[in-house]
Amino acid sequence: MLLEALDWIGHSGFRLRAGRANVYIDPYRVSPDAPKADLILVTHGHYDHFSLQDIERLSHKDTVLVAPAAVSERVTGHVISIAPGELLEDELVRGVGIAAIAAYNTSKRNPEGEVFHPPTAGFVGYDLNVRGERLYHAGDTDVIPEMDAVTGVDVALLPVSGTYVMTAEEAAEAARRIAPRVAVPMHWGEHLGTREDALAFAKLAPVEETIMEKVA
Repeated sequence: MLLEALDWIGHSGFRLRAGRANVYIDPYRVSPDAPKADLILVTHGHYDHFSLQDIERLSHKDTVLVAPAAVSERVTGHVISIAPGELLEDELVRGVGIAAIAAYNTSKRNPEGEVFHPPTAGFVGYDLNVRGERLYHAGDTDVIPEMDAVTGVDVALLPVSGTYVMTAEEAAEAARRIAPRVAVPMHWGEHLGTREDALAFAKLAPVEETIMEKVA
């Protein structure tokens, strides 16, 4: 099962074992002993999702990085830019298909009234097809219509901390809309969001859920 191949490495960071390959999504504050990455996916350029230090720590000469343009232009090496709604035609890791889903705020605003993650910025979440099973990493987002594209995925990773992303209540609404086989709360346990947010989501989610424990 897909969930058994997935590790939560803290905040919005995950490691997916796909055959012999390691795929990381938004690695942040990764252990020095973490396995090297064959593929790194970054959702957007905020420091707790796009950490150059962690990317350098995880990379080897053949590591591929996939990210929105605002991130990909800041990195050297084997980098592929991706935009919301785009599907990569080539498999960068055997058995893993990659599509980008829009990720943005509709209601989370700074003191000047601007949303933290605007629709025009090109930030993304990822819809991964892993040998026939689908994993959705929502990125930093509110509940948005684009989520309809991932209805019925096997695993949905949803932010729950509020302030910059969905609250636990809003994430439960996203889970209702997406109807994944399993929903996992993320974006908690580091700077923002607590286990209480994850527990609140678990209580409210109308689908099967699991709170993952952080691994090294």
